[in-house]
Amino acid sequence: MPFDRIIGQEKAVAVLRNALRNGRLAHAYLFIGPEGVGKRLTALTLFKAMNCQSPPEPGDCCEKCPSCIKVNSSNHADLIILEPEGETIKIDQIRGMQKRLRFRPMEGGRRACILDSADCLNDAASNALLKILEEPPQETHLFLITSRPHKLLPTILSRCQWVKFRPLSPGQIAQILQTDQSLEDEKAHFYASLAGGSAGQAVALSDRVDFQKRLDWLRFFSSLPQKSAEEIFETCERLAKEEEEVGDLLDLWKIWVRDLVVFKVQGEGAKEGLINHDLLPDLGKDAANISFDRLEGIFGSISSIQRSLSFNVNKQLALETLMLEIKKESSMGRR
Repeated sequence: MPFDRIIGQEKAVAVLRNALRNGRLAHAYLFIGPEGVGKRLTALTLFKAMNCQSPPEPGDCCEKCPSCIKVNSSNHADLIILEPEGETIKIDQIRGMQKRLRFRPMEGGRRACILDSADCLNDAASNALLKILEEPPQETHLFLITSRPHKLLPTILSRCQWVKFRPLSPGQIAQILQTDQSLEDEKAHFYASLAGGSAGQAVALSDRVDFQKRLDWLRFFSSLPQKSAEEIFETCERLAKEEEEVGDLLDLWKIWVRDLVVFKVQGEGAKEGLINHDLLPDLGKDAANISFDRLEGIFGSISSIQRSLSFNVNKQLALETLMLEIKKESSMGRR
């Protein structure tokens, strides 16, 4: 993937491309920024540009030459990628990398070592990596990728050139989802709005949260005042067996409450500020039947249950309490 397809990181890309064009690439870089915003993609693209045999322009890659094809198929002999094994990057992984670095690049170009989630280095691995950073091999560039630089040793931080990556806008994430995931416009914008600036999080949400399920959950929320206690108990029993589903449900309900407040403040003109903007008629109906005070109470109840669940309380009982509370608040708040 050439550099012009890395969306939203123009400043970081410009710094790296200029260094490549001018022959001033540092031996070690620290890519800092939220997860899922293109740090690893940028490192891979830069490695392709270092070794591309037919670059379309200086500092870019063609995607067609043997070197680019090998990178895209994870089969390039001079590309080393380390990721946590379990929760940490271990000393044996760094030692394995050290052995490979004793030799010159096998394909005659430049070599790259990408340490994804570098903040997961354990103490022994950190000290071993520090020795490599102090005496970097020729024609080798290290890319440490992290969203938590404070977890790294200060001595490691001081030996890397920092490149900062920023969160992506919902529009940029939607563009990525439409291009790379072939999502329809409405779906792409919905998942992008939930992603907190991370394209990776948006892709994960699109895989996990079915669009139709979202509609079912939101309509269940709207129908809670009419639900019997038995119906609520049955739903909670089912949901309690699905840990991820519970988390997604609560997040979606908080977003729905947020959208209801926005709609009540701005009315029909609120569409651009809504996350669930494809459900404008439903929002209008719900917003007309509940007060600001009750919405505040419901939002607080959902937040309280989310905090409780983080302490491993009984999920089913917590959900039953929440839904009965929402039923009461919604019924009292209709005006």
